[in-house]
Amino acid sequence: MAYPKVTIANSTTFIAKGTVSYMSLFCSNDDYTVTPNTTWTADGRGVCLLTKITATVKTPEGDIVATPYTSSGTSYSKFAVIQTGPGKFEVTRRVS
Repeated sequence: MAYPKVTIANSTTFIAKGTVSYMSLFCSNDDYTVTPNTTWTADGRGVCLLTKITATVKTPEGDIVATPYTSSGTSYSKFAVIQTGPGKFEVTRRVS
């Protein structure tokens, strides 16, 4: 049985780009770009567990690397890029 497609919501006012990394060598990582206040959805992930989501946020002050989401391997599928302070961003799991 396949896991749900990964979605990444961008709650910031900036464009974010990054990579969704999967556990198995048989699973291809997904690169994504998500514009402000929209949600990116992966094409599919099959039975691949997710291990990391990175994000680089494009701000007028320059590119800022967000704190990534990391896991030993999760089936969770809903994530978001959020701003946690001035010039600080992170990728987090969405629970709703």
